[in-house]
Amino acid sequence: MLSVTPFHRALARLSALVLSVVLLAAGTTLVGSPSQAREEARSGSAASVPGGRFSVATLNLRKGMRVPGMRHDIRQVIGGGASVVGFQERLFSRPALRASLPKSWTLLMPSGPTGTDDNPIAFDKDVWELEKTWSALLTGRTWRRQTGQTAHDQYGVVAVLRHRVNGHVIRAVSFHLPNHLHNRRTGGPNYANRAGVEAMWRMAARIRFLAQDARPSHQFVAMCDCNVTENRDTTDALVKGRITGPLQLETNYTGRKGGSGIDYVMGERDSAFGIDSYESYRRLVTDHPGIVATFTRRR
Repeated sequence: MLSVTPFHRALARLSALVLSVVLLAAGTTLVGSPSQAREEARSGSAASVPGGRFSVATLNLRKGMRVPGMRHDIRQVIGGGASVVGFQERLFSRPALRASLPKSWTLLMPSGPTGTDDNPIAFDKDVWELEKTWSALLTGRTWRRQTGQTAHDQYGVVAVLRHRVNGHVIRAVSFHLPNHLHNRRTGGPNYANRAGVEAMWRMAARIRFLAQDARPSHQFVAMCDCNVTENRDTTDALVKGRITGPLQLETNYTGRKGGSGIDYVMGERDSAFGIDSYESYRRLVTDHPGIVATFTRRR
């Protein structure tokens, strides 16, 4: 029999070391790193699929917010995994909102008449590639506010984004529906604000067009302050009957967690990705929760 000498043992250790270096150079590891293990535990079954998930947020900004407040709130929803954020009621300067975003993010705020910059979209350029963006007029005749003055025309910002890893394309739109729209007692429209209700109908028709006009391979995703409480929306005249129902959209409130509210992330059901879960961030400077909905690959 061959005896195992110290020389043979040293040679075996050297061979194992060389093999490990070769495997590392080829991008292969025998044992996952701690960071990989944490990511797999966090991502579940989708972790094995490159780009198997992404998260979208909606965040209504309070009028008069300064950079520190916006930065705090944005960091909360981005920390929740969001790589796309739809804002509503920006009502402050463009430079301030840009300054509130991380360096890898870009802000889509088309120039135009008053109102085109109320509902901008921001996204992480490391995650998404911009294919196209524009502002869509949702209604030219809108509702009267408490002051009795006619509000300006209402626009939604639209962005076509391609995921850099999995190639999935979304047509995202951020918009804001009229205030005092919902009669919570009846579950239907608040006809005391008839102008607002009719404006919502016009806006819903335009949103349906934006969704139906998208390419079949592009998933329609919407972020909104819809001003309608989800679990009391019981007729065909509001959000469920005019937007989510006809377009077959799922929302953060029909994900794995139940809930109710007026801030929605919506996603087209007939897509490779669907809303798997969501988180609601309430300890914010603004007066609305930030909603982060996570889309997971379904097929």
